[in-house]
Amino acid sequence: MASPFFERGLTWLSYFIVALFTWLLLSSAISWYRLRHIPGPFFGKFSYLWLAYITITGTQHDHLVNLNRSYGPIVRVGPNEVLVDDPDLIRKVSSTRNTYTKGNWYLGGKFNPYHDPMFQITDPAQHDRVKAKLSPAYSGRDAPNLEAVVNRQVGSLIQLIKEKYTSSQGDYRPMEGTKVTRLFALDVISNLSLGQEFGYLKADSDFHGIVKALNEHLLVMTLATDIPWLRNLIFSPMFLKLFGPTENDTKGIGPLMKVANTIVRERYAPEADEQHDMLGSFKRHGLRLEECQAESLFMFLAGSETTATVIRVILLYIVASPHIYQRLRQEITEAISEGRASSPITDVESRQLPYLQAVIYEGIRIRPATTGMFFKDVPAGGETMHGKYIPAGTSIGINASSLLRSEALFGPDPQVFRPERYLEVDKEISAQMKRDVEIVFGYGRWMCAGKPIAFMELNKVIFELLRVFDFQLVEPEVAMKSESYMVFHDQSLILRVTEADHK
Repeated sequence: MASPFFERGLTWLSYFIVALFTWLLLSSAISWYRLRHIPGPFFGKFSYLWLAYITITGTQHDHLVNLNRSYGPIVRVGPNEVLVDDPDLIRKVSSTRNTYTKGNWYLGGKFNPYHDPMFQITDPAQHDRVKAKLSPAYSGRDAPNLEAVVNRQVGSLIQLIKEKYTSSQGDYRPMEGTKVTRLFALDVISNLSLGQEFGYLKADSDFHGIVKALNEHLLVMTLATDIPWLRNLIFSPMFLKLFGPTENDTKGIGPLMKVANTIVRERYAPEADEQHDMLGSFKRHGLRLEECQAESLFMFLAGSETTATVIRVILLYIVASPHIYQRLRQEITEAISEGRASSPITDVESRQLPYLQAVIYEGIRIRPATTGMFFKDVPAGGETMHGKYIPAGTSIGINASSLLRSEALFGPDPQVFRPERYLEVDKEISAQMKRDVEIVFGYGRWMCAGKPIAFMELNKVIFELLRVFDFQLVEPEVAMKSESYMVFHDQSLILRVTEADHK
């Protein structure tokens, strides 16, 4: 016979289960009711199961591309979350005159429990104060060596390919393009953010294991960013203090954190010489040591894979499209022969090459560097969008994957990689299409500070690679394997590289 204590325990357990089930049922019903007039996937109306599913399966981009086409310009994807793909709405939400604020989505990917980089600061006034300290460096006004840094790394990339991956008759040396583009982006961002070249290209290796660490944690990081209760747990200060990366770790983000923090500490030492790079600019404009450590680490982690993603997408699509490849090669050859391209090409010169610019914008459009939703919170009083009332406190996010495949914005064939779309229309329409593409970098108050640097990298690396080399896909039927989380995890872009002949 069971003891009275055991029976009472079962009774209380039953009460707890019933209470928990009732609470879940009521909270789901309340969540559903609040935004019941917004269409969307069934499970997204009262839970985060839909967001979890597209993340766990690595298919965020594939699902987001078709989402607004299926449900309309405003789609509900969670109990309190909606996505929009209307560029005018996105600009309105991000306008400096508006009172929308960053949502807690931005706390995802937090590694430092004590200090936030600018990206993760949700208070508008505090964000603007920090941005004022960082902008002179990001714009190049206070860090005149930015272009020289990118030039050096483009040179290192070309040297690596020449020495290890250039094939000739009887000597086949396949190049894994996803790896090489990652190493290039890591070296650029280490030099920019920390003032030191880590030498990933020279070693032909990610010897800090950064890519491996990020790939291993990409699924969990994306889930924890998109799902509030998981985000509130994993990226809480207490959790990070107990389980987050530290300088004492031997794997994961810890080793990079140690190197980055050590470099910043040395630069902030009283005896350190003043340097005119990004780190020096941060220091001169009043960024404290701990703030600079958080900012530099975030730049390194966020600014490398996003740029590398666009570089390899452009390479994949131009090599797979002979007429695009030949037209771009012709523009490059003519620019060289007519003296319109220095060696290496300058950023200003590259912006005068219309087909190169069209290729770069089309590369960003066809598959954005990130599928991040960048949720903002609706201010008091709510908002009416496309005839639908959005209550205050609702999180409104960007669906860039859908926006960039819009027929209304980019013509009847947005699924096709076709740079000519920017050149066959008048200048005003072309400029508007480019502005719509640039929404992937954010807008207004919340625009990505690294946007000018990203374009500089793309302008230079695409031109110089095609100045020096010819590329051919190996096994084009399986050209590149990709999974999409908040960023893309690409593998197996195998290329045969030969020296270019610009005759």
